[in-house]
Amino acid sequence: SKVFDVVESIGEGGMGRVYRAFDPVMDRYVAMKVLKSDVPANERERFRREAVIAANFSHPNLPRVLDRGTITESGLEWMTLEYLRGRDLGEIIDRARHVSLPLMVDIFVQTLDALDYMHTRSIVHCDVKPDNIFITRDPFDRRLVVVKLIDFGICRRTDEAAPNQLMGDPRYMAPEQGVLGAPVDGRTDLYPLGLSIFETLVGLHPFPGIDDAEPLQMLQMHTDCVVPPIALALPELPPSRAAVLDAVLETACAKDPADRFESARAMKAALTQVLE
Repeated sequence: SKVFDVVESIGEGGMGRVYRAFDPVMDRYVAMKVLKSDVPANERERFRREAVIAANFSHPNLPRVLDRGTITESGLEWMTLEYLRGRDLGEIIDRARHVSLPLMVDIFVQTLDALDYMHTRSIVHCDVKPDNIFITRDPFDRRLVVVKLIDFGICRRTDEAAPNQLMGDPRYMAPEQGVLGAPVDGRTDLYPLGLSIFETLVGLHPFPGIDDAEPLQMLQMHTDCVVPPIALALPELPPSRAAVLDAVLETACAKDPADRFESARAMKAALTQVLE
């Protein structure tokens, strides 16, 4: 099997670990995702599927999957992706870093470009949230912010049967994702993106108390709660800009997918109006 020099651990989830590793053949650092040994068969299949789907992406706002294989001695499965320097939006929010309106628009316009690319290929991300929006910089021009939408572990094709279990982060799942067997499409990803825009600007999830709720209560909040007016949290925002932003969030976070933006491209056009 291929040899990598593991440098350090950079993350861990329920199913696997992520390492920074050096590929001596290609003379580059990579992010190496390794599945844990006790992962059930359906998760192994999802891991392989994620690698195949993402390996076929070619877009500046999506990370490149480079390779996949199995460690001969242990039988552990791995995949390598391009190594990104930076931090995810969730970490920026947790550190209470202020994100200006122009920077917010830049971040989410790039995220919408990534979603538009996926949706055009009939793939729904299904796990959009600040933790999966990674902020890095152009390696040749450090002034340029580059956004990568990451983690395709639960993405779904719109033409495939729904899984037999609810999947996603209940803090950000669109109402239809909380219904077993319900169909999803590109508009399903726009709902959590709206929640993420609010959280990025305000520093808090738009639904008070959701972080302390039980998963079923979280899902119910997506049915019952609405995103509050942005001016309540950001009174310093000019009223004209607040009104445009409220309209964007109200449409993106509509309970019925039919009331949301028809596409990521349409939401991008509306979001850019905030700065005009």
